[in-house]
Amino acid sequence: MNTSILRRLASTPLRSNLGVRHQNPMHHYHHRTLTTTSNTQEDPQQRDPVIALLDHALTKVPTHGWTTHALTAAATDLGYSPLSHTIATKGAPTLISHFLDRALDNTLIEVDDQLHELDTTNDRLRLICRTRLRQTMPLVERWPEAVAVLALPQNVPLAVKQLGRMSSEFWFAAGDQSKNIDWYARRSALAAAYVAAELYMCEDRSPGYEATFAFLDRRMHGIQSLENDCNKVLGFATQFSRNFYNILSSRGLF
Repeated sequence: MNTSILRRLASTPLRSNLGVRHQNPMHHYHHRTLTTTSNTQEDPQQRDPVIALLDHALTKVPTHGWTTHALTAAATDLGYSPLSHTIATKGAPTLISHFLDRALDNTLIEVDDQLHELDTTNDRLRLICRTRLRQTMPLVERWPEAVAVLALPQNVPLAVKQLGRMSSEFWFAAGDQSKNIDWYARRSALAAAYVAAELYMCEDRSPGYEATFAFLDRRMHGIQSLENDCNKVLGFATQFSRNFYNILSSRGLF
C-alpha cells in the first residue's frame, strides 16, 4: 500500500485557523491565507502529545483499522501506557475525526496554488474534490469501517459537523460567495456528491480510480446546474443514502 500520503498526514501540523469561520453561514467568509509549517522542523518535546499519538495512530490504521487497537499500538510505539489514549480520546471517532481534519487541511494546502489557474467555480470544486479523494486512497480498504463508525447514532453529530465543515471550506476555496438560502442547497448537494464518490471509490477497481473520478464528474455536473432546487438536493441525498447502505451491506458492516 502506498503510504506517502499517510506520512504527509503525520508530518503536517494541524492549523487551528481552518474550519467554519463564523456561526452565521449567511455572512461572507473573511479571506484567510493558507499557510503550512510542513517545511519547519517541529521540536518533538513541544509537540502536543495527543496530536502526536493520533498522527502516529493513522499509520497503524492499515493494519488495525479504525479501532482502539491502532491507538494502543501507537501509544506503545511512542513509549506511553498502552491505555493512555483512553484519557485523551474517545477512541475510533476521535481518530477518524483527526484524519478528516488532516485530510481537509492538506487538501486546501495542495490546491491553494492551483485554483487561480481555473476559470469556473465548478472546475475549482472538481479539483478540490479530486484532491481530497486522493487523501483517502491509501486507506480506501479500511474506509467503509470509518463510515460505519460515523453512522452510529452517537457519532452522527460528529459526521454532520465534519461534512458541513468540509463542504463549506470547499465552496469558499472555490470562490462561492452566496449569502441566501442557496448557501444551504449548494453545500448539501456538494456534501452528498462528494461522499457518494468516496463510497463509490471503496468498490472501484479501475486503474487509478478512473471510474471514481468519472462518477465524481457526473455528480459535479449536477451541482453546476443547481439553482436553489430542493428536488435536486433531495435527489443527491437519496442517491448518497443508497450508496451508503449498499457499501456497508457489501462489507458486512450494516
